[in-house]
Amino acid sequence: MPDIQTTDVTTFLALGKMHPILDARSEGEYNQGHITGAISFPILNNEERALVGTCYKQKGHDAAVLLGYELAGPKFKSFIEQAFTQFPDKKVLLHCFRGGLRSKIMAWVLHTAGFDITLLHGGYKAYRNDVAAQFLKPYQFLVLGGYTGSEKTPILHLLASAGETIIDIEAMANHRGSAYGAIGLPEQPTNEQFENNLAMALAAAGTEKMIWIEDESRKTGTVVLPEQIYEAKMNAPLFIIDKTKQERMKSIIELYGSFDKVQLINATQKIEKKIGNLRMRQAIEAISAGDYPTWLNIVLDYYDQTYSFGIARRLKEKIIRIKAASNEMYVQHLLEAKNTLLKQKRLPNS
Repeated sequence: MPDIQTTDVTTFLALGKMHPILDARSEGEYNQGHITGAISFPILNNEERALVGTCYKQKGHDAAVLLGYELAGPKFKSFIEQAFTQFPDKKVLLHCFRGGLRSKIMAWVLHTAGFDITLLHGGYKAYRNDVAAQFLKPYQFLVLGGYTGSEKTPILHLLASAGETIIDIEAMANHRGSAYGAIGLPEQPTNEQFENNLAMALAAAGTEKMIWIEDESRKTGTVVLPEQIYEAKMNAPLFIIDKTKQERMKSIIELYGSFDKVQLINATQKIEKKIGNLRMRQAIEAISAGDYPTWLNIVLDYYDQTYSFGIARRLKEKIIRIKAASNEMYVQHLLEAKNTLLKQKRLPNS
């Protein structure tokens, strides 16, 4: 006989690796932030939830419960039909916001149809508390730095191919970090969803392994690194990819040269206060003419100065500059530098 059980966040997430997680909250709540990998399965949609909330304020708890059943009841059959189609194994995990009425009603509906249900104690709110707790753990970061155009992201993924643990914050943020960073990428997640995704990646990496990340600013586009993670990054060893300006300009043109010029111009306008109106207009004229080297020389003056200022804030003894002939050789030298620091007991687990 199928069962309805309730469990804590840790067990719930572990089970979520094997069975689907259903989010019974409204679409709006789900879109604001959800457990990474969870499936939206709302018992009340946005409008219905608003109606119940208004009823609660005006008429009280009992009236709101009755209205909730009135709105959700006619959909019980469709919930079961959808679940039969999507989850033929009939074993699912389920939660709402606080682990209250919405998830319990949905659990009862699916249970009567033969589903084995596991509920999250405390709901999504408990999960968010767990996310915050993840950021307090003592992670061991190795930071991959370098001036704009140093191809840090490709090198980061080559490190992963070499067996290293990485977290690609730019991929998680759908943004490359500069005023031009959103071009060609999907819409950014909400800050809440970014935190959820980051927490899950950190939990998967653990605190025993060293984690390579890029030297991102506190803010990547519209999303913000949690303060604890940013501080841990700032205190970690910084490995600077030391490429020439010509090498960096070549990689930037290869990446951005095929994008729409209007997008490049719009992004350039965003840094007018940083580079000045004259330099901005010169950069825009260069883009319009397809003169990308002139455009880059202008904007890189600003970005390089900004990054130099950031490097100056780091402890010199934690900065390691790496020079190589190719990205593959950079990976080899990075791993050698890491091993040297381990032997010298200059890394946290050494």
